[in-house]
Amino acid sequence: EASASSTGQEGDPVVICVEESFEQDAYELENYLKATGMETECEFLVLPDNTEDRETELTRLRTEIMAGEGPDAFVLSSSHPRLFLDQQTMDPLEPLFPNVEKSMYSHLFLDLEDMVQNSEIIDLESCNQVVMDVGVTGDGRFLLPVAYDLPTVIVDRSALENPDYTFSSLDELLQSNEESLKGFFGARTLFLFPDCLGVPADYEGQNLLVTSESLTKAIQQADALTAFRDGQNSGSEAVLGGAGGTNTWMSLQNNELEYAVFPVPNQEGGVTAGVTRYAAVNRNTEHPQEAFAFIEQLFREELVTGGSLEANGHNYYPLDFSYDLPVKEQVLLKYMEPNTQEATMSSLRAAVGRVDSAKVYSDLDMDIYQLYYTYYLERPEETLEELVERTISSMEMTLAE
Repeated sequence: EASASSTGQEGDPVVICVEESFEQDAYELENYLKATGMETECEFLVLPDNTEDRETELTRLRTEIMAGEGPDAFVLSSSHPRLFLDQQTMDPLEPLFPNVEKSMYSHLFLDLEDMVQNSEIIDLESCNQVVMDVGVTGDGRFLLPVAYDLPTVIVDRSALENPDYTFSSLDELLQSNEESLKGFFGARTLFLFPDCLGVPADYEGQNLLVTSESLTKAIQQADALTAFRDGQNSGSEAVLGGAGGTNTWMSLQNNELEYAVFPVPNQEGGVTAGVTRYAAVNRNTEHPQEAFAFIEQLFREELVTGGSLEANGHNYYPLDFSYDLPVKEQVLLKYMEPNTQEATMSSLRAAVGRVDSAKVYSDLDMDIYQLYYTYYLERPEETLEELVERTISSMEMTLAE
């Protein structure tokens, strides 16, 4: 069984804990590094993507980590309610760190600030600052977001009353005369949660930021939007399909239509990005440089646009951003620009520009999503008030654990 030995020997492999969905990419990246002359051996500790096998592994690893051992580094997914699923049952998977921002304040990870500042590959200037700051506390930089989700509804501009229309709150949308747009959102209300509630907690002060009022309000807004949907909106040609990741963005290229991009607003009128994948180094590692040398490759610009890394005449494809966005989304925008309608580009840039907060998806976000899912699809016996109270007290307990 692989674990970071507390007595690091020369030649010990660097143990990196990865999701099963990243396993092939991880080997590809290791082969690339070997081809460029890296001598460190990597060993990948793979977390299964089926719940049954996963649980045993999570328990074992958590015990090791609590004992000051465990893998040298982590490249993991966060609990995004629609992206991080058991491939057999399609139920959400449990992450190794159910709330990695909380773990960050428990000092499980190594401060990478100096290494990041000296890394030409990461080049912080070219990363989305708001998203990268999720990994920063008053004590240093402990998490490196690799990819994030920016939930958007992307609509053919000609389907709007006013092609330049924008809104900064769901109330504003509800009060507008953009009936089709209300219908497009009304057909996708599940997609508003948990992001319409923004950042759920302040981990430093251990305070829940979501309140009964804000939760109730968000559900009432979503409910009001559902009144505008009809058979037409849900399958409408005017709405660009897709999860809103790189694939969806790329499909805007070579398209003669002009699109408007509407991000899901948070309660303050801005937009909250949710980190879907991140990397971190175990505070107790004996191989900090080697672990970092692997992690920093995930930030290579070539990978942002689905390109390859080349070494010795061989091409390596170690990362896929199909369903989420790279933290270097500006590189992606620049790549798309020559082949994308000007109006579409400026709407995409404006959507990214509205991101004013970020979080790593966590068990708190799952609570919010499950609440709306239950309310919307199962219409339970409980009143909305009871459901909300139950969710808030469950979130308070989770945060205090």
